[in-house]
Amino acid sequence: MTGTRARWAAMLGVAVAVSALLAATGWLAPPSAQEPAQAPGACTVLQAENERAGAPTTLRLLSLPGGVTRRVSQAGYWINAMGYSAAQGVVYGVADGTRAGRYPGAHAVRIDTAGVVTDLGVIGRAGARKPVWSPVTGATAGAIDGDRWYVRQGSDLYTVDIDPAAPDYVRVVHRTALRPVSLAVGVDDFAFDPADGLLHGVSATSRGDSSVVTLDPSSGKVAVVPGLKFPEGGAYGSVVLAPGAIYATANRDGQRSVTYRLPRDGSGPATEVASGRPLVSGDAAGCFAEAPAPLPPPPPTTPPGQSSPPPTTPPGQSSPPPTTPPGQSSPPPTTPPGQSSPPPPPRTEPPAPEPSPPPPPPVEQPVVVPPTPVPAPPPPVVTPTPSTPAPPPTTRHARPEKKTQVVVQDAGHRTEQKRRWGLTALILVLGGGAAVGHVRRHR
Repeated sequence: MTGTRARWAAMLGVAVAVSALLAATGWLAPPSAQEPAQAPGACTVLQAENERAGAPTTLRLLSLPGGVTRRVSQAGYWINAMGYSAAQGVVYGVADGTRAGRYPGAHAVRIDTAGVVTDLGVIGRAGARKPVWSPVTGATAGAIDGDRWYVRQGSDLYTVDIDPAAPDYVRVVHRTALRPVSLAVGVDDFAFDPADGLLHGVSATSRGDSSVVTLDPSSGKVAVVPGLKFPEGGAYGSVVLAPGAIYATANRDGQRSVTYRLPRDGSGPATEVASGRPLVSGDAAGCFAEAPAPLPPPPPTTPPGQSSPPPTTPPGQSSPPPTTPPGQSSPPPTTPPGQSSPPPPPRTEPPAPEPSPPPPPPVEQPVVVPPTPVPAPPPPVVTPTPSTPAPPPTTRHARPEKKTQVVVQDAGHRTEQKRRWGLTALILVLGGGAAVGHVRRHR
């Protein structure tokens, strides 16, 4: 019995040691703490959807192979022929116009990860300083390989330079004629495959019959890929390549648009992965991985119920004194940090998660900002109102003018009287002096 117990104890000790080692390396972590595994060939695609002619393009993100879509923004432009630049991390597209109308020549637009669209001007020919006309106006298919942006317009394949440091940035540097035309004109979108250096798309013409085709940028040759075919229908405006599959979206399949997945090895038929509203035109770019955000670790690390009190009132700080009046300094030290003083702070912390939703702030900021400067105009409007008491001084000034005129007349009248009296006195003095002289001479 003693030997058996010893063996069992040794085996139990080994099991505990192995379990601890596996837990430390993360192999025994709970499922909630592990990152969700992505399906093989999973990626995210930026789609441009045009539901009616003349309406601005709606940008959406499509997760493959799940088929979940979410709206990013409304571009404000009529966008098509997009291509994703992995080196720059942006998408380039051809914009034929805005709500105000169509452009004389197509413009190049750049779309960042946030869905912000930047107009780069007219896509003119190489060497054109200020082009007005563009050879890619009305283009429907686009894809990017390095600094080369391939754009199909009609039966021609144009190469646009997208190197920001190049003198011919967003200018057409090369044109290749596509042959046969009967296959080329039915390709409304394609994607570049670096493995073979070819563009892969779907030709919806009577000859193409919704088959997968390849386009050679060097020679312009268009060829059907045997065994790869999508359901017959309208134009396939969105095409992307994913590991082991090609995804294409039919703009209108009855009363909806449908995205299909087709294995590139021909192992099975095309299957539906997503659907939406019918489209006049559409486009897609990129198949880039989007890592999901890991779950926050704070909840398991901190014990429940004690996460809020410790940070609010740690030992040795002066937070408790200000909560009590200045004349009651003795109570704070007597009460430990786990009493009534800590509870109020956690009540103020719950509002923190309220501003968490990101969508509202960007939408409300432009609305909230304008009202703030509105109250400024009233003060200057109120200040000119005291100008009404201006009339009184004019009437007061008029009255003293009349008084001064009367005073001046009285002074003149008195002066005349004084002059008369002075003249009379002078005559009397002279007459008296003459009389006195006459009397002296006759003595």
